Amino acid sequence: MIRNSLLNRKNWDKTAVIDEKKYYSYRDLAQKSIAIQRRLPQKQRENIGIFLPNSGNYIAALFGVIMSGMTAFPLNIQLTGHEIDPLLAQADVHALITSKTYRSLFEDIIETASVQVIYVEELPETECGAFHLPEDVGVDEPMILLSTSGTTGKAKIVQLSEKNVASSALAYINKMDFEKIPENELRAILGTPFCSAYGLMVLTACVIKSIPVVILKEAFTLDMLYKAAEEHKVTHFEGGVSVGLLMEQMAGRPVPYDISSFRYFGLAGSKISSNTLRRLTKSYPGVEFWPGYGMSEAGPLIAKPDKKVDMNKLDSVGTGIDCVTIKMDVNGVLTDTPHTRGEIVVKGPNVMLGYYKNEEETRKILKDGYLYTGDIGYLDEDGYLYICGRKKNVIIVRGLNVHAEEVEACILNSGLVKDCIVYGGTDSFENEIVCVDLIPMTAQIQKEEIYSYCKEHLANYKQPKRIKMIDTIRKTATGKTERALEDDQ
Repeated sequence: MIRNSLLNRKNWDKTAVIDEKKYYSYRDLAQKSIAIQRRLPQKQRENIGIFLPNSGNYIAALFGVIMSGMTAFPLNIQLTGHEIDPLLAQADVHALITSKTYRSLFEDIIETASVQVIYVEELPETECGAFHLPEDVGVDEPMILLSTSGTTGKAKIVQLSEKNVASSALAYINKMDFEKIPENELRAILGTPFCSAYGLMVLTACVIKSIPVVILKEAFTLDMLYKAAEEHKVTHFEGGVSVGLLMEQMAGRPVPYDISSFRYFGLAGSKISSNTLRRLTKSYPGVEFWPGYGMSEAGPLIAKPDKKVDMNKLDSVGTGIDCVTIKMDVNGVLTDTPHTRGEIVVKGPNVMLGYYKNEEETRKILKDGYLYTGDIGYLDEDGYLYICGRKKNVIIVRGLNVHAEEVEACILNSGLVKDCIVYGGTDSFENEIVCVDLIPMTAQIQKEEIYSYCKEHLANYKQPKRIKMIDTIRKTATGKTERALEDDQ
């Protein structure tokens, strides 16, 4: 279903993507997808990397890969060469689709890895014709690989099948209330990378529902969002909680654009308070602000409000999606008894196949068919899910997971510090950020040296935004760094 959703349509000339002043139809995307498909290796079941920003080219590359029966491995364009090289090797990538903009980056990488690089600008024009999927591609075969930070510096690569992606995308559509807006008026902006599980889900849903996607450039600002909304009459936005917090801060001030077309804001990636949601709803009448809950390993959607937000349950993230079972693990016993707090576990067709070539980590998170999320929460008597905190040491930056241990490993490799501990903090806008306390190798080491090293070796969202020089780091009896588990109760 997902693999051929770009081609399986009658509305070929409908606008699919609006990128600044350029309009791309589904026919345009399909033609480029076929051109990409013809450049791919002829072997089946290859893993193909995609290193492109949010764009029509990204969508064409994604579908060009998956409709060929291969597995797409999207990469965040914020990653550095130090991060990309080992990822390509770990995921067994032999071909990668990118832009000439990044030629210098990949010229360095292909010197050490046998990777075929395909530049989208060099693809020939192709007429859209008949295309048939390989007969032996099943819905349970890997279709998408997604990289997540690893606890020891080595990434964990999530494997999602067509069934996983379809379950999440269709559940998202069912939870939404698109029908209350005329089909020809629907337009969406995704304020999240297409290469993330969240972006993949919403993008897939837009293709299925034929909802035009308006592209915003990487340097996202609220002004840019409002300008695009006025120009293209955008109705839906999906993105990080930080956008909602910015809108809250600007509430009451004149908006120099007509944003009356907005009907819905999906705010995900981290927790947002009920007070913030209530103030946003009051400040922007006519717009619904929705929370939600998910993780890459769940394809990603787990819970979301159903058709509308219950103003009496704004502290929740909504109810579970269709065909998914949510329970709490309380000292090894699974229960769905209301108001019983424990680790949230999930079972359903959206749950990943496992981590790519990593059975050890897979066994830690998948047990008896249940996905152990590492988050603490409870269900109420109406099935609404509430998130209380985290069991695992993960920092969520703009919707992207950062494992503290990965950043620690990078900093320790610099030779500039004796020891360090990385943890999550918040900035002045209440956005979660990476913080580090460290013991410098010598008294002469300056913070700027640490910042510079991290900038070279880590993607922007993984880089520490706050560094504190200290004398000692507390250890457990076994010599491990002592960490405080997050808990807002």
